[in-house]
Amino acid sequence: MKKILFLIAIWPCLLQMVNAQQVGVWKIENGRIESPNSKIDTLGFQYWEAVCSILPNDLLKKYVVSLRLFSDGRNEDLGGMNQMDETVDFWQVDLDTADMNIFSRDSIEILDYTHTLIHEFGHLLSLNSMQIELSDDEIQDPDRGYLTDEGYAIKGSYLNLFVEEFWEGKLLRQWDRICEKRNQEKLADRLYQFYLDHSDEFVTDYAAESPEEDIAESWTFFVLSDQPLKSDIKNQKISFFYQFPELLTYREEIRANIAFIPKSYVENFKNK
Repeated sequence: MKKILFLIAIWPCLLQMVNAQQVGVWKIENGRIESPNSKIDTLGFQYWEAVCSILPNDLLKKYVVSLRLFSDGRNEDLGGMNQMDETVDFWQVDLDTADMNIFSRDSIEILDYTHTLIHEFGHLLSLNSMQIELSDDEIQDPDRGYLTDEGYAIKGSYLNLFVEEFWEGKLLRQWDRICEKRNQEKLADRLYQFYLDHSDEFVTDYAAESPEEDIAESWTFFVLSDQPLKSDIKNQKISFFYQFPELLTYREEIRANIAFIPKSYVENFKNK
């Protein structure tokens, strides 16, 4: 399988779109942001505090070294958990202040940015240096596991186990053929058709963009939903995380931190 680059929170430059305005960048060290000493620094401190009030702090302290606030307007790039270099040890949190308005009291807006934060934490959870073995391979060695843009998902890692259970075989080959398209518009159309052809297997249309996005979206629904009673594939993906005690602990921690728990999230979630 060839490596395919996706806009999945892998390089900070992907968020620097033409019309994006940078608000500020702050260094994070051991989970602490540089002390605010101006009005703009105070904003960074408030956003970092909001992130830490929702997400488990142990991985943030271990891997996150930077916070970047920007805006390209409403409903464009929401943000990401981005790798700072070719390793998977140093990460930056990028947040669009227009889409993640931490001062909003609107329940829908709060749920939207909560979903985004949990999703991005899913990337940190599944693509950090304990989960990925760096590699320059362009073609996947089937004996080494699933090949991401950074390297191989380690045998026994969350992502490799997820791919083995839900993507191996025909689905992965079909997705790989689609991703050979270089025209971004055609690629987007084919990926959406791929979702429509397998809509009962994905919790959202965005999850069908790649195994990396699929595990991050499924992780998000694991956190925000009750344990599934249905046994179709998309619900099996949510149930996948229940086998890991440490992820159950993270789930409980996040659910205790957020403002409210949505009801029947899988059934009521609307693709955008």
